[in-house]
Order: sequence, then structure tokens, then C-alpha cells
Amino acid sequence: MNLELSEDQEMMKDALSRAFTKGSPPARIREAEAQGHDDATWLAFVEMGLPLLRVPEDDGGAGASLMDAVVIAEVFGEFVPVIPALDVIVTARLLAHLGGDVTGIAEGKIATLALRPADGSAQLIAAAGAADSILFLSGEDVRVAAGPFGAPEANIGSSAARQIVIGPDVGELLASGPEAVAAYGAAIDEWKLLNAAATAAAARKAILLAADYAKERHAFGKPIGGYQGLAHPLAEAHCEVEGATLLVWRTVEALSNGNAEAGAMVRMSAWWAAEACRPAVIKAMRVFGGYGMTMEYDAQIYFRRVTQWSLVAGNPDDDLPVIADRLWSEATPALPDAGATAISFEYPQGSLEIAATVRAIFEEHATFERREQQFVSDDFFDPELYRKLAAINLLYPDWPVEHGGSACDRFSVSAIKKVFTEYDWGHVVISVSDMLGKMVLHFGSEAAKAEILPKLASAEAYASLGYSEPSCGSDIFAARTKAVRDGDDWIIDGQKMFTSQGHLAQYALMLTRTGEDKHGGITLFALPLDAPGYRCDEIKTIGNERTNTTFYEGVRVSDAYRLGEVNGGVKVLAAALTMEQGSGDHYVGAIKNMLEGAVEWARGAQRHGGPAIEDPAIRAGLARSAVRLEVVDVLSRRTAWGVGVGKPQKHYGPSAKLFGSESWIKCGTELMALAAPDTLLQAFTPTGRIEQDYRRSVPSTIYAGTSEVQRSIVAEAGLGLPRTRS
Repeated sequence: MNLELSEDQEMMKDALSRAFTKGSPPARIREAEAQGHDDATWLAFVEMGLPLLRVPEDDGGAGASLMDAVVIAEVFGEFVPVIPALDVIVTARLLAHLGGDVTGIAEGKIATLALRPADGSAQLIAAAGAADSILFLSGEDVRVAAGPFGAPEANIGSSAARQIVIGPDVGELLASGPEAVAAYGAAIDEWKLLNAAATAAAARKAILLAADYAKERHAFGKPIGGYQGLAHPLAEAHCEVEGATLLVWRTVEALSNGNAEAGAMVRMSAWWAAEACRPAVIKAMRVFGGYGMTMEYDAQIYFRRVTQWSLVAGNPDDDLPVIADRLWSEATPALPDAGATAISFEYPQGSLEIAATVRAIFEEHATFERREQQFVSDDFFDPELYRKLAAINLLYPDWPVEHGGSACDRFSVSAIKKVFTEYDWGHVVISVSDMLGKMVLHFGSEAAKAEILPKLASAEAYASLGYSEPSCGSDIFAARTKAVRDGDDWIIDGQKMFTSQGHLAQYALMLTRTGEDKHGGITLFALPLDAPGYRCDEIKTIGNERTNTTFYEGVRVSDAYRLGEVNGGVKVLAAALTMEQGSGDHYVGAIKNMLEGAVEWARGAQRHGGPAIEDPAIRAGLARSAVRLEVVDVLSRRTAWGVGVGKPQKHYGPSAKLFGSESWIKCGTELMALAAPDTLLQAFTPTGRIEQDYRRSVPSTIYAGTSEVQRSIVAEAGLGLPRTRS
């Protein structure tokens, strides 16, 4: 698993960034927009040899990989120079592949391509006004038309776009036949992927510019970035745009490895970049208020560029049926040759082997009867499975061997969690118990370790969380449950809400107030729940899940169960909350479960006189959920990578949690309607799984920190905005 560019790619990125910084600053961009092309910046681009970046070395090019081209596209998107960089890179490769001469391109000539088949009508071609030639597909022929092309036409991107009539009687024949058609199709897919990379980079730059402004601009006595009404939309856009970039990277890996879903992922990347980035740049532009609407501010440049790039190939929704064809109709398009890449979202081989061991246990354990029991369970408690995993030291795989674990790395832990999601098996019981165990391991006394860790590791005991209270949920530092010192003991009095596993657990990770200071008066305990004075009352949720309200009346606990220093609970909580918000695996599993149920339903149901799976609206709805699933997955895998290589970013986990839980609602809402009215029935069926997960999607935006809290964390840690919470 590797999400870092190579040294050569970093050098290439830095060199091009420096060139654009010097040669294409915003003032120069404004000047060049009047002509729709920047001759000087294009010359610098040519002198770096980048037009032939993807042309094989045997044909005089650099023979670079697709990931190298993505790096160039991202720099291009960040600086938005007025040159047709990506069009030429893709066209040069296609021209060389079809036996054409690329010498002129190496010397600075501009060749571009039509993004839709030519039928004799006018077609908008973004770089036509600057182009010396245009490649286009007409029937089974790839033809070349020579410029100049048309008169200038005003357009939102201030590019050299022209409407050009192209068809079978225009230009000269370059190549013909199925292989030529396939090569052209692969070039279009390559352009779509690179354009998605550039669009996401441009949107990200717009968001960062807005965040910088929001730190400096004051209103009503404080920076405007400190207002949640501004910070939260920007944070959400940031998650979605980062997801777009990661999806492009994941697609390059899939193409490089020959993944069966690589073709669908290309069009997913294109659709998601348009879906996420167009609203993102609008949110960014609005941060500047009235200034953002003026042509003197750069925000409007990114708004116009992202709009044009997202729409120049046509309605982005046109990619949805293509995604559906490639996923569910076994369409096998010709795809671009990606070459090798060091980028990998896959777990290391050793982690996959450990996950395979767990999968083998599931293969035997997950019978139809047990699957149905998991479906109807209100607490997902499966002690038999836990004992099987404990027997091979994989219940808590990253615990030290001496405490019943296997000392696995974080990659292996994440890979094992993926197995749980594959089988749609509840993981919450052992996740919470794992959290308590780690807190005991790092902050507990020797006596607590000796008592608690062996019981947890052998699946003889489990844990619950004692955080939320009737008067405070996400604001856990407002807790009122008191712990008062009494010699070597503490007396705990209070009430906790939403204590899931409170009816199963033998211990609670208990947050108490031991001082007056809001943040400096918190102490945590590994509280034994067999003590007199503990009571647990059931609460049922809309998702048919059991949670509890728990009461603590004069509960006496030894100081040996204290975690960390007295009034030092902030440090313990920081570690615990990082674990709780650590990834989006749970949301990946839920959305995957709903999508699989919807596809299974669509293959067997009839709609509008034919199979539901053939209905265009249904296919588009399935495709939208499939895209969101991929974006949730890449955000989740990024979190696992950051932890695994020791380079975690504070906003990675909250980004995955925020986007994952909100996508769960969005996908559930659409899939419920798509398969209605069948989805109104509650049963262990494909549509019944959609119905149940839909009900469970809403609480997911509350549990483990509300979406509002996650937005605040992303705004603060990901964008550097001022803190919006007290």
C-alpha cells in the first residue's frame, strides 16, 4: 500500500509548478484569456518535452506512465494555464499509435481530438482555435483535419473553443477498422481520466484559496472561517474533491493491474469529478462574498475552468450508462495502457494472507442461518465467532503477543475489517472492546492489565462506551457523571445515554467528571460493570439496533481501574476518539450490501415491460451508488495507509467517516426509491437488506461523532480554519 508519488514524479511536479508559477501567474492568465491561448506558456511546456510525455520512446516520446500524466494533469489543474496541455498529450499518443508523425507536435504544433464521434454536424472542440490539426472518429475511420479552424467564439472557459463541422468528408484518413476505433476509444478514456485529475486539482486549489481568505477576513469580531455556516460546506467539499483525486489514482492502479472494473472506474472518475467539483468551486467562490463575483479575484477563474472542463465532453450523466454497461453488462472496452505505477491502494501481501485466514473462518462460520441471524440481530453479538478468532490470536490482531494478539500491523487490522464488511458481519462489539483494551494497555495500571486484557483477548469479556449523557452528546467534555475520590476508591454517580453493548459488556470505558475545568477535569476508568449500583435499560433505534441508557448510583471502583492521570482524560480520549473515527470500512460494507441487493433485485424484477436491470433510469441510479461506494472506499483506504505508514493526518479519519455516513444516506435514499415499492417490506431479502440499511444510515451520521463534528474537524485539521467549537 503506497499513496506517495515517486521521487521522479515529485521532481517533475516541482519543475512544472515552478514553470507555471513564473510563466503563468493569474495576471498572465487574464491576458491570455483574450486570445484563448498562451503562446509563451505553451512554448515553455514544449521545451520541457511534455507534449510527447505519453508517446513511446521508440516513437520519439518520453514513454511515461499514465500516473506520470496524472501528475502533470494535477499541476495543470492547480495553475489553470491557458494551454491545451492534456488534449495534446492524449492526441500525440493516439497519433503515434496509429502510425502518424508526431515530429510537429514535438516542435510545438498543437494537435487535439474530438471528444464525440463525428456525424457531419458542428461539434465544440475546446482547443480548436489554437490547433493545427484535429483528430476525429467518423464511423470506423480516424481522420485528421488541418487548421486553422473557425472564428473566435466567446465561451465560459475563455479557451480557444470553436464549433467545428467534422464528418466523413472532412480531412484525411489516418487509420480505419476495429483497431483504430478501439485506439480512439482508449484515447477518449485517457482524456477523461486526465481531465478528472485536472478538474479535481483545480477545485482543490479553489477551496484552499477560499480557506486562506476565510482565515484573514473578519466579520462580527472574528475570522469568517470560524463560523460553521461557512466552514462546514467548505469542509464537505474538501472531502468530496479529495475523494475525486484518490479515485483517479485508484483507477490508474486498476488499469495498471488489469482490474476487471478498471473501465468502469475511468468513467466513475470522470462523473465524480464533475459531480463533486462544480458545486465545490461555487462554495469556494461564495466564501469571498461580493469580491468573489468580481473578475479581479481568482475565484472566478477556477469556477469557469472547472465548469468548462466538466462539461466540454457533454453531460456528465452520459457516463452513467457507460458505467452500468461496464459493470453489469460485461462490456469490454479498449482501455489506455497505464504502464507501471508504484501507487497502490491494496494491502501488503502479508496482510492479505492474514485476512485470508480470517476469510476461511468466515467461509465455514457464515452459514445461511447465521447470516439471517446477523440480519435480525439487534446487537450483532456473535461470541462463537469471537472465540474462533481468539483461538488463533486474531480477535485483536495488533495487540502484543503476550496479551493475546499477533502483533500485526495496521494494514492487517484494516484488511481483516474488510473481511467483516465482505460478509456484512457486525464488528462493533469487538471494535469497542478493542478500544478499551488499547486504553488499558497504554494508560492502565499493571493490575488492570493483568485482569482485563486476558479476558478480552480470550472473548470472555467485552466492553461498552460510557461517553454520551442526557445533557451532552457530541460535546463529551460537558459530561456531568461524577467520580469522587474515597480513599483508594472512587464513587461514581450519573447516567449515560446510548451505551451500546451495555447489556453485554463486563467493562465500560467510562468518562467521568473529577474537576471543574471543562477539559481539564475529566478522568477515564475501565469500569467493571458487576459492581453494585449499575443498571442498564434497553432503547431500540430506528435501525432495529439495541442501545441502552445506563445508570450509576454510588458505583465504587478501585483507583487501579483509572486510565491515565487524574483530570488527564483529554489525552486518553484523544487516543480513543482517533480509533473510533479511524476509517470508513463500516460505511463501505453498508453501501456495498445495499448496492448488491439492488443489483440482485434488478436482475430479477420487471419494470416498464422488461427486466429492471435494463431500465435506463434504474441503471443510472445503480451507477451513482457504485461511484459513491468507490469514493468511500478510497477515503477509507487512505486512512488505513496513513496509520499503517505512520503518517496519519488528523482529517483523514473524519473525512472517511463524514463522507461515508452521508453517502450511506444518499445511496440508501436513492436505492429505496429505485426498487420501490418492494423496498418497503422488511425481510431477509435483497430489497429487505436495502430497507434495513436505509433505516440504519441515519443513526450512522450521529454515532462515533456527528457529521457536524466531523465537518468541524476537517475544516480545522484539513483546511486550517479556526476552531468553531468551544
